This record gives sequence, C-alpha cells and structure tokens, in this order.
Amino acid sequence: ARLPETALERAPAGTVSTWSNPDSGHSGTVTPVRTYQTSSGQYCREYQQTVVVGGQSQSAYGTACRQPDGTWKIVR
Repeated sequence: ARLPETALERAPAGTVSTWSNPDSGHSGTVTPVRTYQTSSGQYCREYQQTVVVGGQSQSAYGTACRQPDGTWKIVR
C-alpha cells in the first residue's frame, strides 16, 4: 500500500489521516507518531497504519523517510 504522502509531509503527530484505494478496494488510516532527523539530515517519521482488507482491519507500525525528490519511502 502506498502511503498518503500528504499525511507524512504535513500532518502533526497524532493526527489521523484516512485514505482509500478505489482500484484495490483497500482503505485505512495513517497516524504519524514521531518525527526525527537522521545524522545525514534526512527527515523520517514513525507512523501507525491501519489497513482494511476484506473487512478485516490490520494494524502495523512503520517508518518512512523523505527522499531528496520529496517522496516518502518506507524503510521498515
């Protein structure tokens, strides 16, 4: 699932952002938890993600880091 990058870019920590993918029928939420900067100056955010697949909700934590071109890449 591709993260809604506006949630990672702009949403304050603790703000729940919802997303849906009409192609796959999947939907969910992303809540940024913590923002930090790596030693190389890259910004990363830990987030909590909920994905609803076939009516089943699955939660996961992850980390995404902002790439030089402005996109966010999931690193774990």
